[in-house]
Amino acid sequence: MLRRPDIRHKSCWNDKGRFRIISRFRLSCDRLRLAHYLLGSTILISAIAFYNRYPLVFSDSGTYIRSAFLLEPPADRPIGYGLIIRAVTWQSTLWTVVLFQSFMLAWLLFETLKKLLPAGASVRRVHLVLVVVLVLLTSMPWYAAQIMPDIFTPMIALVLFLLFRAPELGVAKRGFLWVCLFFFLMTHYAHSAMALLLLLGMAGARLLWRHRSAGPGFWTNWAGSLAVLAAGVLFIAWLNGRNGMRPVFSPASNVFLAARLCENGMLQDFLHEHCGDRNYALCPYQDALPMVPVEFIWGDNSITYRLGPKITVADSLLAPVVHDLLLEPQYLGRFVRSSLVASVTQLFQVSAASGLSPYEKGSAPYMEMEQRLPWELSSYTTSMQANGAWWDLGFANRVVRITLLLSACILAWHRKTWSTHSELRFLIFLLLAWVALNAAITASLANVFDRLQSRVAWLVVLAACLALLQSAWGRRLLEKPEFRAA
Repeated sequence: MLRRPDIRHKSCWNDKGRFRIISRFRLSCDRLRLAHYLLGSTILISAIAFYNRYPLVFSDSGTYIRSAFLLEPPADRPIGYGLIIRAVTWQSTLWTVVLFQSFMLAWLLFETLKKLLPAGASVRRVHLVLVVVLVLLTSMPWYAAQIMPDIFTPMIALVLFLLFRAPELGVAKRGFLWVCLFFFLMTHYAHSAMALLLLLGMAGARLLWRHRSAGPGFWTNWAGSLAVLAAGVLFIAWLNGRNGMRPVFSPASNVFLAARLCENGMLQDFLHEHCGDRNYALCPYQDALPMVPVEFIWGDNSITYRLGPKITVADSLLAPVVHDLLLEPQYLGRFVRSSLVASVTQLFQVSAASGLSPYEKGSAPYMEMEQRLPWELSSYTTSMQANGAWWDLGFANRVVRITLLLSACILAWHRKTWSTHSELRFLIFLLLAWVALNAAITASLANVFDRLQSRVAWLVVLAACLALLQSAWGRRLLEKPEFRAA
């Protein structure tokens, strides 16, 4: 009888066929262990949802759930997040949305560390420490646990880093990243403006400082990113046209701009000056304009509802006044000055989470849950959020703000250290630029709101943690035996 050869015997290692089988077996085992590890990291990142006993929701969550089930684009937001929800929920549960968001974060952070860490360092252990820090000390887990597209805003920056600086990922992973970039960009209107400005800035930096810019394949990746952005914008515009709206990227852009122009009395002053000779639809309401953008857009007593009541109707009526105001140098100058102040103010609007009210019966999230996912309504109504557990996050907010301040100090103190590492320098500049662009775009075109900045503020903490790994302390830590790869 033939006996199965002992793979531990030296002669087996000299056999090319058996050596290939053993190598493939070890590779499969490594991939399985990595999958188990990433699953554990996913659970850790989404821990707040499990602690809450159901995914967190915001007032806008109902609109996204509805768009996912009906596949109809809302007039005031793109359908990208609705498509993601549709793809990962199978129209049966919202838990898979949170798990998908958390998995993508875990995986993107893991691939980023693989690119940055030196050979021999244990990526998993460093990744675990990094995830624990971000979960305990930043706003990241609060937004990963929500049925909202805000968590994809910071992920776009990580996707762009990997596309530009990690060509060794392979065809499959890079293809998956390009698909992710397309859908992530289409989850929020601000993403398109932010990505366009970032790409223009990267092109300018490449032309001015060639030796300090991105590496080989920069223009290919740059053109690909721009093409993905353009394709997404055209897709959203086409879908809006097919659903009875104007075939434009944002059918409600004039509404949001008009609401923004109400701040500091700009719109009111313009109407007082020109309503005598121009018949704007807003003239009858010139003395009733609110100073807060939210009150202009939402509610049965809002200006938008009185003009509409559909937001697309109000948008068409507001287009002339918004256009004329921004063409006048005096008011354009006021708008630019106001936007600069608002952008700086937005940078400091950071909290652990925002708007986690108990959305009870009659609210948009409750009604959509009741109609679309009635089998999960009991879990929704018995969650900690539904019982008012997250009204006061004072301690968590203080922790997040202190951590952010310390991170900014670390980045400034260790600048000479991390700026010598080309990959890390590129990533940190990318993350900081993304945080600044988020503040500028949201404050200029929408309003100053803490949740809009809190969704990306943790990228500063991520940058600080990576910078610490390049310090003398970080290098000593990575050289310790327990942090070396097995």
